[in-house]
Amino acid sequence: MEAPKKLKRTLKKMAEHGESPAVIAPAIIHSKASEHMLAMARMGILDRIFSYVVATDKNLHFIWPGLAWDRIQSVPLDNITGIEYVDEFVTNTLTLYVGEASEKVVFYDDREGIKFYQYVKFRQWKS
Repeated sequence: MEAPKKLKRTLKKMAEHGESPAVIAPAIIHSKASEHMLAMARMGILDRIFSYVVATDKNLHFIWPGLAWDRIQSVPLDNITGIEYVDEFVTNTLTLYVGEASEKVVFYDDREGIKFYQYVKFRQWKS
């Protein structure tokens, strides 16, 4: 899997800590995005990617690349209690559940979202 150039710095640090990416997809968290950003993601405009989701064997990382440093929000895969399509994936959106809390994740490409869904769902079933 070829990693986006923007993520090389963060992926290198993750590798130093023993995490290798299984799924990398351009995606945006609904609560952290403006309507303009969400519209660009839903339309699949790949020349303006604001953030990525990276799933490893241990964690799920939301990464916002920056010039000097990247912002990262991580969730252990074991803490994810559920995942489901929103509107049968018409809007490229999945809902992740961590306990009672939930968060919508909008993918730029529906195929990447489906790969991500299958990876997380398989990890839940496996453990």
